[in-house]
Amino acid sequence: MGKVGRFITDPKAGAYCQVTLDSGDKLVVNHARGGFKGGPLTIETTKWWGGGQRIVSIDLDSAAGKAALAKLTAGHPAESALATPLGAFAEVIKDCASVDDVKAKCEALLRG
Repeated sequence: MGKVGRFITDPKAGAYCQVTLDSGDKLVVNHARGGFKGGPLTIETTKWWGGGQRIVSIDLDSAAGKAALAKLTAGHPAESALATPLGAFAEVIKDCASVDDVKAKCEALLRG
C-alpha cells in the first residue's frame, strides 16, 4: 500500500498532497480550488529535478467528475478529509501499484 503525505492548503492555489506508490513512483494530487468545491483535480508524476507529467485531469464540475466524486465520498462524514475531492482521490490511488494503474483506475471511475 502506498503512502499519502500531508495535505497542504494554499488559499490562492488550492490544496495538494504527495502520494508515493509501492513502486516508488511519486505523484502529486492537486485540487485547484481546495475544500469541497468543484473545479479541476490533477494527478502528476514528480521528478527530483522538476518536470514530471500530468497523468490524470478531472473536471469535478462535469457530470462524470461529479458522479465519480459522489461515489468516492459516499459514507464519509462531512468533516472527514475523505469527503473532500483531494482526500477521496488520494485514498483511491494509494493502493495502485504503478502510474499505469492510477490512469486505469481513474478512467474507470470516470466511466462509471
